[in-house]
Amino acid sequence: MKPVLIFIVGLFCASLAYAEGMRENIAELACTNFPPFKIESRQTGTPHSGIDLDAIEQAFAVTNQKVAFNFYPWKRAVTMVQNGKAHALCGCDYRPEREEEYIYSDMVGFHSQGVFVNADSPLTNIESLSDLTGKTVGTVRGYALEKTLTSIPNIKVAPANNGDQLLRQLVNKRVDAIYAYRDVIFYHQKLNKETTDIRYFELKSLPYYVCFSRTIPDIRMIVDAFNQGIRTIRFNGTYGEIRQNYR
Repeated sequence: MKPVLIFIVGLFCASLAYAEGMRENIAELACTNFPPFKIESRQTGTPHSGIDLDAIEQAFAVTNQKVAFNFYPWKRAVTMVQNGKAHALCGCDYRPEREEEYIYSDMVGFHSQGVFVNADSPLTNIESLSDLTGKTVGTVRGYALEKTLTSIPNIKVAPANNGDQLLRQLVNKRVDAIYAYRDVIFYHQKLNKETTDIRYFELKSLPYYVCFSRTIPDIRMIVDAFNQGIRTIRFNGTYGEIRQNYR
């Protein structure tokens, strides 16, 4: 078979497979476990949840667009969207170099990040990470925050596997401070009510978005549906109610 003919047949088959999926009217989103924003359920019959998933589902419901959430490690989720095997990432921050691969939705929310210390800590005024020089600081392994923290001289970094373990490091005084996403720690604090005596110093707050794949035909229709929906649920108060449910 000639190369051109092989290419045409392959393109035709791919189009049929894509069309079959779209007849079901389901937007497939690739997510990574990140409570309270994205909470993976591993129990049959219990749906995935979280601030972002609830907001995305309600936003799509405005235009009757169905959505499915599938959980993967971060790198695999990115690859799936880049290759057109999923419509979008459940969330990512903005970087100029990503413009070639993703269509950014309207803003979904903000990720605030900063430093937590125990209430009795001598650290009473933290305006930058350099204020933690000479200290042992915990952060979640693999997050972008770890890379930022390791770039600061004379800070001993103590990686944790997740937000719950990170909070316990602080409460049990195995570290002087932790560098984390605000809502992640507050979420685990809510689940572990004994961990109430901590203080938070915010250093940064950045917007994040649903990041749609540019490789999927007619993706703009799904992007537009989501943008219309996210604006609607912000205006009618639904988005605020969703966030309140996880505080």
